[in-house]
Amino acid sequence: MSVRVFTVSIPFINPFSAMTRFHIHSAYYLVVLYNFRYLCGD
Repeated sequence: MSVRVFTVSIPFINPFSAMTRFHIHSAYYLVVLYNFRYLCGD
């Protein structure tokens, strides 16, 4: 019973964690690129 609930809950939890991870990485890269442009421009 617990194994069935665990396997059912995985597809619902995984997309949210992947999406959150993608937003964190994209925000990190935007900050790095912005700082790099600022340092090179200055």
